[in-house]
Amino acid sequence: MTLLIAIIGMRTCIFWDNTTFVTSMGNALYENGIFAWGSFPIDFDPGHPPFIATLIAAAWKLFGRTLFVSHIVIIPFIFGILWQVWSICDYFIDNKKERIYAFMLVIADATLLSQMTLITPDVPLLFFFFVALNGLLRNKGWLKALGLFFLGIVSLRGMMLCGGLFIVDLLLNKRSIKWQPYIIGALPAISFIVWRLTTKGWIINNPYSNWGNPTEYGSLAGFLKNFTWNIAVLCQRFLDFGRIVPIMFVLFTLVLRRGWKKAEYRKLFIIAIASTSVVWLSSLFIVNTMGHRYYIVSYMLLALLAFMMLHEYAHKWVIYCILIISLLAGNFIIYPDKMAQGWDASLAQLHYWEVRHDMIEYMDKQGIAINKTATFFPNEGEIDAVDINNDHREWAEYTGKEQYVFYSNVFNLPDETIEIIHRDYHLVQSFSSFGVRTELYEKKTVP
Repeated sequence: MTLLIAIIGMRTCIFWDNTTFVTSMGNALYENGIFAWGSFPIDFDPGHPPFIATLIAAAWKLFGRTLFVSHIVIIPFIFGILWQVWSICDYFIDNKKERIYAFMLVIADATLLSQMTLITPDVPLLFFFFVALNGLLRNKGWLKALGLFFLGIVSLRGMMLCGGLFIVDLLLNKRSIKWQPYIIGALPAISFIVWRLTTKGWIINNPYSNWGNPTEYGSLAGFLKNFTWNIAVLCQRFLDFGRIVPIMFVLFTLVLRRGWKKAEYRKLFIIAIASTSVVWLSSLFIVNTMGHRYYIVSYMLLALLAFMMLHEYAHKWVIYCILIISLLAGNFIIYPDKMAQGWDASLAQLHYWEVRHDMIEYMDKQGIAINKTATFFPNEGEIDAVDINNDHREWAEYTGKEQYVFYSNVFNLPDETIEIIHRDYHLVQSFSSFGVRTELYEKKTVP
């Protein structure tokens, strides 16, 4: 299964925020030294530990700077996720045959599958999280410490998940909690934070970033509006891409079938929600958009809980088929252009790469210059930032005055930008695959 996911993922380039975490940070380490963590220019320094960038820069040094080598770095972590998830299923489910079905349901989540096909720090993050969780469940302090040790240095969100696991431990074990694994596991995270504050003076709020201050509300009314909106977004993230079916099934069983009275259901539900509690609590108070991938571990554990609850029903295998079909069908959801979609959160992103390459090839054949063509995140900047192919041609920054515009429904543009493009430009060429489109527009001539 690891090999299958890896083969499918080989067609993906650098996507979404990973143009920063992989390409920009990886390039800086590749050029200045793989441990030159202080070498990142301020304009793209996100303040996160450059864990994945360090691994990829080291692989580039050894085997060459290519997209293929970058994917190879991710493969061991994909195997690690599947291995640790199987171990979690083994802990909660005794029957081996049922364990296989449970495992298939857990890994059927669209956001998990999408992340495992991409080059992203979330793949090692998930691996180390489940290593730590297995250590916690099986009362193996050394395993818990090992998972926490690396989880806290993958990213700032990894540090938050460490805090979530501590809350889980506190809720499940109360006074019998062992502190040594957390002390050992916290060392890399604390060291990084101290180093960042000493050398940079900031961690999260990059004073020169273009993604804004995450706590800039403007007023109390602005804060309350943002907080309310974030609650709605958080709920949408848990229900999106087919997850509404297993989530509603879990809630129905907990409340109406009194599943809350069963200790094993209650334990897994607490783990699923509390493990990401630090992440979702902090997300409610910031103005930055929260990603679907922030809560993958909760999605997976709730899917496992849904499987365990099947025993409450006579037609459990019918329900199982409905659950897994709903999760897999989530990969085919395509929202209208004016509705923002988490494009890194389902396998729908796989279709983008084909039509993107088709459009670039068309432009090259027609002699349309890349530097005269505007485009948008996550396709902006140099082509090399996405393809890692040493093609340093750079797209123009959109102002509305460029001769050409490269558009895709993957870009999640503001409504007014889409309307301006349709008003001031005419369509030259388009490519489409399973609802994912790339379109080339040319500026209309003034009569």
